[in-house]
Amino acid sequence: MKLKLTFLLAAACLSPLFSQTTDANRKTAHAVRVEKAPKLDGILDDECWKMAVPATDFITNSPSFGQPSAEKTEIWITYTDEAIYIGAYLFMQDVSKIRTDLSKRDAGGPVDQIHIGLDTYRDRQNAFRFEISAAGVQRDARMGLTTFDVNWDAVWDSKVKINTDGWVAEIRIPFSAIRFAKKPEQVWGLQFARQVQYLNEFSTWSPVDPNGGGSLPQWGNLDGLKDLDPPLRLSFSPYLAGSVEHSPLENQKPTDFVKSRSIEGGMDVKWGINQGFTLDATLIPNFGEAQSDNTVRNLSPFEQQYEERRQFFTEGTELFSKGEIFYSRRIGGLPSGFSAATKSLTDHEIIKKNPSQQQLFNATKISGRTKHNLGIGFLNAVAGSTFAKILDEETGLERDFQTDVLTNYNVFVLDQALKNNSAISLTNTNVLREGVRRDANVSALQFNLRDKKNKYEIEGSGQFSQVFNPSDTAQKDAKTGYGYGLGINKVSGKYTWNTFVSGTSDKFDQRDLAINDRNNFFRQFAQISRGDYEPKRNRLYSFWQINATNTFLATPQKWESLELMGYFEIMNKRQVLFGLVALSRPVWYFDYFEPRVFGKKYHHAPWAFIETSITTDGRKKFRASFNLTYGESPIPNDPYIGASIKPTWTVNDHVILRGVTRFSKDHSNFGAVNWWNDPNDVIFGRRDIHSVDNSIAAEYLFTPRMSATFRARHYWSKLFYHQYYHLLDDGNFSPAPDWNQPADENFNLFNIDFVYTWQFAPGSFLNLIWKDAVFQGDVLRQHGYFKNLRKTADTPQDNSLTLKLIYYLDAGGWKK
Repeated sequence: MKLKLTFLLAAACLSPLFSQTTDANRKTAHAVRVEKAPKLDGILDDECWKMAVPATDFITNSPSFGQPSAEKTEIWITYTDEAIYIGAYLFMQDVSKIRTDLSKRDAGGPVDQIHIGLDTYRDRQNAFRFEISAAGVQRDARMGLTTFDVNWDAVWDSKVKINTDGWVAEIRIPFSAIRFAKKPEQVWGLQFARQVQYLNEFSTWSPVDPNGGGSLPQWGNLDGLKDLDPPLRLSFSPYLAGSVEHSPLENQKPTDFVKSRSIEGGMDVKWGINQGFTLDATLIPNFGEAQSDNTVRNLSPFEQQYEERRQFFTEGTELFSKGEIFYSRRIGGLPSGFSAATKSLTDHEIIKKNPSQQQLFNATKISGRTKHNLGIGFLNAVAGSTFAKILDEETGLERDFQTDVLTNYNVFVLDQALKNNSAISLTNTNVLREGVRRDANVSALQFNLRDKKNKYEIEGSGQFSQVFNPSDTAQKDAKTGYGYGLGINKVSGKYTWNTFVSGTSDKFDQRDLAINDRNNFFRQFAQISRGDYEPKRNRLYSFWQINATNTFLATPQKWESLELMGYFEIMNKRQVLFGLVALSRPVWYFDYFEPRVFGKKYHHAPWAFIETSITTDGRKKFRASFNLTYGESPIPNDPYIGASIKPTWTVNDHVILRGVTRFSKDHSNFGAVNWWNDPNDVIFGRRDIHSVDNSIAAEYLFTPRMSATFRARHYWSKLFYHQYYHLLDDGNFSPAPDWNQPADENFNLFNIDFVYTWQFAPGSFLNLIWKDAVFQGDVLRQHGYFKNLRKTADTPQDNSLTLKLIYYLDAGGWKK
């Protein structure tokens, strides 16, 4: 705690020394205060627009850089005491070429768009972005130097209208939707951008060179903002959800199901504490509309990382990613004793219900920036005790088995923005489990320092972890570990390069509130890249990158592996993108993690992969990407073959179809089979791994505020074992004819997600959600894809149907 306070005080005292200065060479726009706000109707005939000077002269950013935009754009800016207003006239020589495809809010897509970026602290590192398409679909996001958080949502208004010589967008952004320092006169960073879809041209008002070291440092300025006094920022979003569920019992009778009904209610609260800070809270949340995970059969020694789709944990969380020690899926995730429930079963017992997620009671986050650009973030969440219900089929008695305890999760972040697009941050995460199970505390310090020309950068990090486990009698004191990193980079210019050294101790452990990645390493990394974005002959741009990673085991100090990677892409004038990736570990190396036992190692053969890809013209209504992968090693009959196709078809303005098909076959793959029976005798297997992953999604857009989405996914993975081995101390194998426990697998997952969404008022939604899930697994070695699919379809399914109502209440407008 003393460390936190010391950093906070030091940053607050030093931050005036690091304030941004105005660059006279930047483009500057002027905002005009008006007494009467414009009417949002898509017609720029209000008197206020005549008082402002338009921003114009856009420059192309992609697919090539530096040319005047093919279409003219003019944008005016005015503001009142309550909001800032943007009026944009987007001229088109041929209005029939304007793409007006509908999509869901925040989905984006191949349509004509206008973007507004507001860097309200003018630190060139953090910004708000608002986008509106020619069809009237809104998208908003939070931007960082290297991040783009589209999950952030604000309540703002817009209107578009198509005319004979182009289209018009009028936008109202309430001051209550953004954050800024309390000053009598404001100067913000500003950017306007436009997508002209028939050309696939993206242009910006303030030129952004792709080799310029990032987008935000190249934005222009907005002046003229004086005496801003935003209204009360307080809103409530209560919800009510009713659900029915039909779930199979985990027994041998396919006709046995459990039926349940539930009614839930809760609330989200958003309160603007002041101009710079916002409190967000959720009470007894329901995340039923979140898409099902793309689960796969994970055979690696490290866990699979899933995308966060719960809105509370995706919205405005850019501060909490500092230090890279926070993985929000830990909160309300899989109970730590989920598998233990099955192991506790006695004769005649079955699991009637075993929740796969810990019940989240509440979560609160406070985040924002001071006038000296010190970002402060605090997140706290409480998840309740979780129980599995176990039924004795013979006696009919039920018992509870506790799979997790009451848990408190906490994240605290300080992030000081410095001059020259530099920053330093301190992050701390803490997990408490009632003092009866494992508690943990992890801290990370991270910094990057750039020169005045935004050309070179020094970056570094340090991590420290503590784990307290009262159930481990052998652990009397806290287990502590550390990590570190230091790099020197060239961040702008046609040629850029990165050098980095990093490592962690064997006791470093961040898995309680971060992704369970490997530890116990020392790593050297070097990379060089070149981007050429000037059109030449038949190509629009090209980019290549080469890197090398040399890794050592930290304890004991031993060399581990060398990995080389090369990447190249080029886009031709037909806007078809070609890519090539080559990845290799060219010499025999040791894998210290696949055996799953500390001190054991696997002597791995060298290998090489090459992947080619083609992505078709994104301007077309039908577009697709194709990938083909081939891998090889010196081991006989050991190829890896993979292929994928991802088509997207915009049928018309209302219908979008998407598909994904992936296939892979890994011949003679070696992996651990059994290590828990006898850690001194680890069993490996030589196996063929076949995987097929198919999904299809269909969207019907009734209006910009109403849509229905259907998504189905089938994942199939087969493991055929040819031979089993004992792992020797030197990392090699000896045959294991005595091993008589076959490990063949036939693993199937099938999911259906259907979501109907109607935004019937700003911030208010009615959602109808249907989910269907199937898991099927056995040890059969032979059957074809369609026979397997029919077998999966005949497996008992877990069905749920939810109707959820969310209503947005804005306390700031109650007086009116």
